[in-house]
Amino acid sequence: MHPDIMRFIDRWAGIPLCFATSVFSRIKLALKTKSENFSMEDSPEIIVFIGLAEIGALVVAYPAIQEARERYTNSRICFITGSAGLQTLELMGFEKEEILLMSMSSLSGIFLDIIKIRKKFTGKSVSAVVLEPFTRISALLSVWIGASQRIGFYRFYNEGIYIGNILTHRLVYNSHLHASQTYFALAKALSEPASTQPLLKEKIPSQIRNRLKITIQEDDQKALQNRLKLKYPEIEFEKIILLNANASDIVPLRKWPMDRFVELGKKLLENLSVTIILTGSPEEKNVCEDLANQINPDRTVNFAGETSFKELISLYSISDLLITNDSGPVHFASTTDISILALFGPETTKIFGPMSPNATVISLELACSPCISVFNQKKSSCNDNQCMKQISVQMVLSEAQKILGKWN
Repeated sequence: MHPDIMRFIDRWAGIPLCFATSVFSRIKLALKTKSENFSMEDSPEIIVFIGLAEIGALVVAYPAIQEARERYTNSRICFITGSAGLQTLELMGFEKEEILLMSMSSLSGIFLDIIKIRKKFTGKSVSAVVLEPFTRISALLSVWIGASQRIGFYRFYNEGIYIGNILTHRLVYNSHLHASQTYFALAKALSEPASTQPLLKEKIPSQIRNRLKITIQEDDQKALQNRLKLKYPEIEFEKIILLNANASDIVPLRKWPMDRFVELGKKLLENLSVTIILTGSPEEKNVCEDLANQINPDRTVNFAGETSFKELISLYSISDLLITNDSGPVHFASTTDISILALFGPETTKIFGPMSPNATVISLELACSPCISVFNQKKSSCNDNQCMKQISVQMVLSEAQKILGKWN
């Protein structure tokens, strides 16, 4: 389902549903006896994280998930996400039965999956952590699964972004913190008593040290290297530069112009030890094929749609540099030691910048940027992303050459 349709449904169906659910929840709470109310002195049977939209955010949430695992050792930690998040969560330590997937391709698929998910939590004591700020479908899900503790971000006196009074623990959304810190604050709030007061009243340190780190076995690396050599025997693969020229449809403004990637690729290949590998989803394979042909088909490999998530991480681990738009691969690659060169424009690096210590960000920080945020559901009226167009090939090439210089 196109992201704009999801935004439309979330707004025009979500607002009345949040209002009705808030009224229902208040009546139900008033009818409960004191003994029926769940106390955080006990551990919930299940703690479920809810994050449906961007798969890169799952990786960023890893420190928060670990906080819940370590603090609530007797609780089962689960995750509700879109179908594309399965392999990511498995590498983050989730068992298959702890991952509950929602098909976001159609309304009928969403309804069927919601019913299946509800059955998984029937009769259980559940606490829900809503990762996506002000996303109504995620907040409504926390009620639908019967969670007695519903932790998420609340608007307080901000205009718009209405989600009703669904949340039992309401956190201030701090746009000056990295997303990994705001997610961590949600996990910390699990131990707080239910309150309508703004949370969380403690300092959350940087989570870079606690980021997800995926160790790829040497056998897996060799298997991928052998696969590349068998498929492309004429290429040496001495130094590998990965280009991720695409970004999801959620925010197409994040894309650097394709002709810039062509020019950049040609200049990078002036170093005869370099091979370029293009990464992307299966849907991006044709676009990447055209890009490879324009750069140099003899030294550019189109690997879009050719890897599982684990194989993609293996590819990062055997490569020397990733140059990418602001998208999921920024966060996926941060789980390894690969050098990352990330191009940011309509979104701020302060919130979703790469967590890797080996990352370099190019951002022009124009007066109009960032123009997308959780307050506008990452939807901008801009149709001329100068924040990306004004990033020159020379800017990117200069930063890449600094990294190339470390090899020599």
